[in-house]
Parts: sequence; C-alpha cells; structure tokens
Amino acid sequence: MNFQNIIQKKEKKFNYGLAILKSICEFLVVAYHNFNINSTQNKIILNITSRKRLFHVPCFFIMSFYFMCRNLLSLKPKIIFNRLIRLFIPYIIWPIIFWKLNRFWNKKYNSKLPDSYNELKLQLLWGHNFTPIFWFLWNLIAVTLLFIAIIAILRKYYLFFLQILLIFFYIAQYSGFHYKKIFKKYSPSCQGRTLGYFFEIVPLCITGFTLGYFKIIDILKRRRLKVIIISLMIYNVIEDYNIIPNIKGLLYQGIKINIQSVCLIFAFYLIPFDNIKNKYLLKFLIIITNYTAGIYYLHYSIRFYLGYYFDNIKNGTFCGLFITYFFCYIICFIGMLIFGKTSFKFLFC
Repeated sequence: MNFQNIIQKKEKKFNYGLAILKSICEFLVVAYHNFNINSTQNKIILNITSRKRLFHVPCFFIMSFYFMCRNLLSLKPKIIFNRLIRLFIPYIIWPIIFWKLNRFWNKKYNSKLPDSYNELKLQLLWGHNFTPIFWFLWNLIAVTLLFIAIIAILRKYYLFFLQILLIFFYIAQYSGFHYKKIFKKYSPSCQGRTLGYFFEIVPLCITGFTLGYFKIIDILKRRRLKVIIISLMIYNVIEDYNIIPNIKGLLYQGIKINIQSVCLIFAFYLIPFDNIKNKYLLKFLIIITNYTAGIYYLHYSIRFYLGYYFDNIKNGTFCGLFITYFFCYIICFIGMLIFGKTSFKFLFC
C-alpha cells in the first residue's frame, strides 16, 4: 500500500484536534486496562486511570455518531452496508483469531484460557467473554441499527423521538433500573454487562447525532477561542466541584460524563491546526493517530500474551503500557501495508 496515498487522502477530511483527542482516549483505554490498584501504587497512574477519567469511551461514541449523522439520514443502502461491514469485520474476525490463539496458548503453556466453541459463541453473540472489550462494537452495531430503524419508520419525527429516547435512558439510569434490573439481573453473564452498557451508551450516541444534525461545531467555529476556554472551564468546574452528582452504574452512566465529553470534543475540534503550515508535523500527526481503532481491538489480548514474556506488562508499569501500545501499533501498521486496499483494513484502522 502506498503510504503517501493514505496521507493525501486523510489530509482532505482530517481534523487534527479530534485525531489527537482520539489518540489520547485510546492511550487512556490501554492504560485503564494495564493498571489497577493491585499492580501499582503510583498516584499519577491511579489518577490517570481512575473512574473520573473515563471520558475516553464516551468521546468515541459521541464522535462516531456525530460523523455518522449524515450517512444515517441518507438511508442509502450502500452507505449503510459499508458502515456495518466496517463494524462487523473486526467484531467477528478478531475474536476468532484470539480464540484460535487461546487454543494454541493452552497447549503450549498449560493455561486455562477459554477455547471451547461455546465460549466463542458467547463472545460473538454478546461481544463480551474472553475478549470483553468487544462490547464496544456490539453496542455500535446495535445502536446503528436502532437509529436506522427509527429514521426509516418515523420519517419526519425521528429527531423528536430520539430526544424522548434520551430522556427515557437517563431516567432508567438515574432510577437505578438499568443497573439493578439489567446489569445485576444478568450479571456476571456476558449479556448482563453488554446490555448494561447499552443503557449508558444510547444517550451518548443521541448526543453525537444531534450535534451533527444541527452542525453545532461548525457554528461554534466562529468563536473558536471563546468556545475552547469556556468548554475547558465547564469541564473542570464539573470535575472539581461535583456539581452533577455521580450515580451507580457500570462506567459511563449519567449526564455528567456526557457533558464533559462534549466539552472535550468542542475544545479539541476547534483547535486551529489548519493554521499550521509545517506539512511534516501534520503528516506526522496523521501517521501516529491512524490506528486508534486497531489498537483498541488488539490491546486487551496482546497485553495478555505479551505478559508471558514481559514482566513489565504483567506487573502493570509505565514501561509495560508503552510496550503494549507499541506492539499494537506495529501490528496495525503492518496490517495496513498488507490489507490496506481490501476490506480487511478495518481490522487495523
């Protein structure tokens, strides 16, 4: 694959601020899974990976539906099909690959990793079993299909219905229904966690879709600096003074995390990178931010397999975090060089 062609294609529709935010979020996801209170006592690490910093996944969902808005509204079969293919390819292929690796690992290291066909069936059915992070793709697919159905059936009233749906899901969260009746009822099963996340993710997707529908960020471009300053101020005020109380849930519940994620997206989106004239710096930003999706798909399992060879990874250190991230990046880089002209590129970017 011609890497120069990738860069030139990206430059035409690239927002460097959001690309940096996506990379920060991805790094925090890897850090969150790499460190815990049992593997480190470092206050900086624990602060980075605390529940207070869990804006990474909400930002991904909001951004995804912000950019998907026009495609969903078009209801063009080819566009919708391509979007679903982009999601289904990694959702199905990576778990099958890791399932096969588990079987190999069990024989080589006398491990007890899930490798039965039933385990694979549960993984593919709910996106949460031996590679639990694929609940993310399960929910992306489920909410995408939900939006398509709502837009196709309700025609002129879909936006109003989505706002009603947003209110419903927040009522379900704040009443404790989604945690007690959905997550707890089925926990610790695969579907319990995945369906529990569904109740937390839908409001984020509706938020992103609504921002895209009204082109809010494009409107805010007229007051870039003011919006950046105000957004960061709102984020920190909410964070420091606990204006919006936390509620019980899985990880991404409540209006608080939604507002904070939107503030971060506004701030990063509006950073005027388009004023930077150094083309080498801009191309470097494209190169290092090109594989956030692939790194997400890979990091959980790669961290486990590398843990057999690197004590830094097993013990949860900064060095282990960077080793995990580096290996995932290299796999994605090589994968794009080999499969960049095929649909298998969606495994890596």
